[in-house]
Amino acid sequence: MFEKVTSSIYLVGSGNLSGQGDCMVYGIGVNDGICLVDAGTRYAGKIMENITQTPLVKGDGGEGEAIITHLILTHAHYDHAGAANQFKKLFPSMEIIAHQDDLPAIQGAPGTEKITAESWYGAKYIPVTVDIVLSKNSTMLHAGSKKITALHTPGHTPGSISLLVDDDEKKVLFGQDIHGPFMDEFNSSIKDWGDSMKMLLELDADILCEGHFGIYRGRDAVKDFISSHLRKHGF
Repeated sequence: MFEKVTSSIYLVGSGNLSGQGDCMVYGIGVNDGICLVDAGTRYAGKIMENITQTPLVKGDGGEGEAIITHLILTHAHYDHAGAANQFKKLFPSMEIIAHQDDLPAIQGAPGTEKITAESWYGAKYIPVTVDIVLSKNSTMLHAGSKKITALHTPGHTPGSISLLVDDDEKKVLFGQDIHGPFMDEFNSSIKDWGDSMKMLLELDADILCEGHFGIYRGRDAVKDFISSHLRKHGF
């Protein structure tokens, strides 16, 4: 199962599509494979099954091969990064991308178990090595033929990132978990989050792919979602 976002972007994982507890996992078609936005908890096999059904692989009725070339982890939580180790085993040459401020948890530094939220899922997070470490507020990534802008949007976690991709003449914003929650054990910062959301509003995105709340189409719908959460938290 999958859901089309644009001609080269598909929703391929979620609590309904892949497995209980999964965030919404998106696949972006690039010229030499697929770039994944987040990995979900532990259901890489089901996500791959979904990917093989999309036009990204099948094309015009043909049977292609699903190759994951890049995995962008938007933050360190288990529901987003838990299956990263599974994908790395399936695709050893796949490059994992994440921000430096969530790097310790993603790579398994001692004392970061609470930051991964693994206990929420009754699971043990298996660390992975990040191949491309982001450190700037804005970084242009090249995943095959696709240009992906990675924006540092701290708040939910210190190293949370959002992604902006142009496709089908639309600005597609991947705002995984921009809704929160905000907790001391995640090193959350509601102040940083407010600044991040105000920055995202200025992008005038046409489509928002959120991490748990779904896909929002149209600039007004995107702005309404972000603005409603800003109001909820007193901004």
